[in-house]
Amino acid sequence: MKEIRLNKSMSYRTYPHRCEPGSLDFTVREYSLNGESTSEVDGDRLIDVTEYEGWETLSLELEVTIPEGLLGKVFPEFGEIPGMLAVTVHCRDTYLRDRLVLRRDPISSGTYSKTWEFNAQEVTGSIDLRPLLLRTTDAEDSGAYATDAGVFVADGERWRVELNDDSGEGEDLFDIRGTEFSSKRESNPASRFPAKDRLYYLDLESDAEIPVLWLNEDHEEVVPLLQSPEGQYEKLTSELAWNQVMTPVWTRLITIAATQYDSDDEEWPLDWQGAVFDKLHDAFYEDHSPEKAAERLQEELSESIEIATKRIDDAVQALLDPAEYYTKHVRTLSDK
Repeated sequence: MKEIRLNKSMSYRTYPHRCEPGSLDFTVREYSLNGESTSEVDGDRLIDVTEYEGWETLSLELEVTIPEGLLGKVFPEFGEIPGMLAVTVHCRDTYLRDRLVLRRDPISSGTYSKTWEFNAQEVTGSIDLRPLLLRTTDAEDSGAYATDAGVFVADGERWRVELNDDSGEGEDLFDIRGTEFSSKRESNPASRFPAKDRLYYLDLESDAEIPVLWLNEDHEEVVPLLQSPEGQYEKLTSELAWNQVMTPVWTRLITIAATQYDSDDEEWPLDWQGAVFDKLHDAFYEDHSPEKAAERLQEELSESIEIATKRIDDAVQALLDPAEYYTKHVRTLSDK
């Protein structure tokens, strides 16, 4: 039986391909602030630096192990395995998404480690770290194995770093993956993926319970900037690009969640829809529960599109705060 929760801890039961969730051994061995003496980690997959104020850089010593026998369970290939081992980071408060690649093409069993350094200007509240093993190339349909580049085939336990007392609530609402839209349409003209000139695709058709935001890797200069920006200028540019993408994505998620809400049911039609209103109900109407906010927005969508879409736009701007990121970008250009 499938069980997926997107507004709580991620939980998976079934997949359309061979997948080994929780099989990667992931740990943060040490951390340091401002490049000073390192500290060992005491908590259970938790690092708490909330007592330290005024730090500028945070360094994490990451280590991920691919156990013997795992690759044969999730890849049909023999010899050189087209895989990538990475750790992703998500800061909900600043909407930072980044990825540190530990090893790729070919991938093999073993232990890999790297240091990841964060600047205090990039993160606040808390950050979540998740190890992933992904395919890096498309393959012919085998019926059992993952065949799309960018699809994850294994992960491990998440770690959280608490930075201050303003940490956010909830988990990711959707997965973010990458693939070439052109190759999808070449292999299947009836593919659900849009044309190769499109930048992204919010996939709600494959499995309505798991929204997936696909980034089009045909755009060889843009997508790497979104996934793995390097340097302060690239990171600021990446923030602007993410705002550009996430504005219509959030608008669509909100509209669908409100439209499909049924006040007569005790539960949300889909868990991610409840997560949307858990996060934004105060931005729509003060002193409204998530359920009441969804019901009222649904009424406004049917009565006045102008009022409802304005309310949605205001909520999305409050969430993403595009003016702040444009201001940071302009100031950086002025300093050059």
